[in-house]
Amino acid sequence: MSQETLPKKQSSDEAPNLKIADMEGFGTASGAEAKRARFRLPVGVALGLVFSMLLVVICGIIIAYMSSADRRIAGRLLDEQGQAVLKGNEAVLNNFFKEQELLFHTIAVQAEDTGKQLRQADLLAYHKLLPNGAALELGRSVLTEEPSDQLPQVSWSDFRYRNGFATAVKLAELDLGNGQTLVGLYPQPVFAEVADTMEWEGRQQVFVLSGKDLAIVVDGVPESEFEASAEQPLPRLADLKSSPLHRVWEDNERAHDMGGSIEGRVFPGEHGMFTAIYDDITIGPAKGWILGTLYQADEFGAALDQTQIVLYAALVALVVGAILSFIVGRMLGRPLSRLALSAAELRQLKFDAADRLPRSRLAELDDVNQAFNGSIGALNAFAKYVPKQLVFRLIEEGMTSTRNIEIKQMTIVFTDLAGFTDLASHMSAEETAGYLNGYFETVSQAISERQGTIDKFLGDGVMAFWGAPSEQPDHAAMAIAAVKTLADRIEQATGRTMRVRIGVHTGKVVVGDIGSSARMNYTVIGDAVNVAARLQEYGKKVDPDAKVIALASGDTMANLPEGTTATSLGTVQLRGRTEPLSVFRIA
Repeated sequence: MSQETLPKKQSSDEAPNLKIADMEGFGTASGAEAKRARFRLPVGVALGLVFSMLLVVICGIIIAYMSSADRRIAGRLLDEQGQAVLKGNEAVLNNFFKEQELLFHTIAVQAEDTGKQLRQADLLAYHKLLPNGAALELGRSVLTEEPSDQLPQVSWSDFRYRNGFATAVKLAELDLGNGQTLVGLYPQPVFAEVADTMEWEGRQQVFVLSGKDLAIVVDGVPESEFEASAEQPLPRLADLKSSPLHRVWEDNERAHDMGGSIEGRVFPGEHGMFTAIYDDITIGPAKGWILGTLYQADEFGAALDQTQIVLYAALVALVVGAILSFIVGRMLGRPLSRLALSAAELRQLKFDAADRLPRSRLAELDDVNQAFNGSIGALNAFAKYVPKQLVFRLIEEGMTSTRNIEIKQMTIVFTDLAGFTDLASHMSAEETAGYLNGYFETVSQAISERQGTIDKFLGDGVMAFWGAPSEQPDHAAMAIAAVKTLADRIEQATGRTMRVRIGVHTGKVVVGDIGSSARMNYTVIGDAVNVAARLQEYGKKVDPDAKVIALASGDTMANLPEGTTATSLGTVQLRGRTEPLSVFRIA
């Protein structure tokens, strides 16, 4: 004997998975009829959808009207709220400038009353009236004649860099009419404090911009980011990354201008969507500024949420009603669905998996359910005597005619339980039956796992084949894999000793429905069947004491994938054959 590696004959070394065919039109239905089959809706789903759609249409019209009216009202509320906030903030800013100008005019009246030039010490009493961080200075001016009944005007400059101040400074100047000019210095933190007094309900973040590019105040941004330089007195808004406001003017797919009577932008930030509402100041000391507030988008729409309580309640009622309607419909259709599912299990010959249908309070359904349950019991009892797997495959392939015979290249496997006669003589009938059933169960599982078909049980032997009724190009490889699996399981089995001989051969056979009109048998006949049986018998001469011996012909081995190894027994003359046969031991 020698170990041989076989040449490549097949491309795949594993049997392909069997594809379960569509059973929609099995039996007498033709392919054309299956194509013409219309879409069918389950009864429970249909009833549920009808009830739900009626409820949706009726309630939907009411909700749509309510939603439209609610949005109009909410939109007006948001506009009024935004206008109130902006006007309130603008009033705070205007009051600040008015108070400072009043202070300047008070000092000017004092200078006019005394008729003398003021000293810096004369201004100390007025510093207490200034905001924190602001300062007053005196400078020279050109004498001009002003009408005695008209107060001089305070002139306000843009923010500029000033030595001695960390941030930009806005200057206010007033000619006192006595050769002096009163100068007020208001650094950026002064306006930050003013902005702090503008907070409304704690939900807004006030911002003041000089144009769209420069930031005067942005709530939440630390003072260190407002440090001034001669080249850049005010920081650029785009540089203030600590506030989502730096993205307010960016072009973005999700950003857009607000509608309504107020100006605003909705834009995305790093932590959600934001809404900025603002107003351009066109007159006064703050001319050219943009005064606004920043909100989380959902907070700004809080008024809209509050006005939609009724709408949400209606939507919830609609959803609950639709669900209940659907559930009622499903309850009405559930008995039919159970019947369809159980029938589908019967179509696949899964009698054990088919559920028994419960009793129904509807008379017709109860009669159908009880008749169906009786059919399951009868078919389940009958299936114990019919090769269920073979029938399923024949139905699957549409091979249901009374005569279906063809010649095919197939692989045949015979197994035999060695020494069974002597073993049975020492066991009772019950022990013998249990032993045989365990053996047949082991063999059947190995064959079924590799998509083989059990043809028949022959006393203590089994005949199986691969290659029909389904097309199995790798039938030889699948048969050898099943044999090796069976051999491994027998070797590992514990308990009463079991010795098995196996023969495998590949060749042309006649396969199909053989028998009479009263009783048919789907089987294979031909010389290849006899060769497989003789190989199984020959195993007792090769190794009579082996727990498992499996022999395969050279024709089978020639159909295996490249690299398969087996022990060659040389050429053997089998009983009943005139020509010698190349034999290999595979287990």
